[in-house]
Amino acid sequence: MKQLIAILILVFTILSISSCHHKVQKAVTAVKKDTVIPYVKEPDVYIPFTRELYNILKANNIDVRKVQFYVDQQIILSRNLVQGKTEVINGIIKFSNGKNIDEVVIQQHTPCVVDSVDYDGFRVSFGGANNWFKFINSRQSTYPENYVCSGTNWKDGTADLLYNKLIYRASCGTCGSLADVRLEVKQSEFDNSMRKTTVLPGRRVSN
Repeated sequence: MKQLIAILILVFTILSISSCHHKVQKAVTAVKKDTVIPYVKEPDVYIPFTRELYNILKANNIDVRKVQFYVDQQIILSRNLVQGKTEVINGIIKFSNGKNIDEVVIQQHTPCVVDSVDYDGFRVSFGGANNWFKFINSRQSTYPENYVCSGTNWKDGTADLLYNKLIYRASCGTCGSLADVRLEVKQSEFDNSMRKTTVLPGRRVSN
């Protein structure tokens, strides 16, 4: 009799353990099914805008003014303020070497658009109607296939730029020379601008 009771207790214990194990497995399975995998955004891929890409746009009748551009380096514009005059339109006032300086910083990958197309390049705008300067395509530049920042009175990698109807001294904050600053586009955005979708109306049986 004692042996029978012991066997019954053992069987009941095994069944209880098995049932609990099955419930744990179902709970784990349920958690796995409901687990949400977080979406990881792919990093933006920027490519230099070349003369070849411009010719592709023209061949496909795409207006370059409708393409989103960016600058591949940081541009720093600065000008000395006349003593007692603190008129600053787009920049910030800095005090350096005993002088007040109006400084405008255009960060790397700042978006910009082409306002107009000239024979040698583009007038590129970063804000209002007067907030533009020139990017040219020149065989004499370091990057003859690209559109690089243009200026006057070059010295030690810096140049004068007309910005917002004022003359600023411009330099590259992330490279050796302003002449190394190029226009670029995002690969995905450029691909989208080139993609043409045609919806076919279909064909019906003629009577």
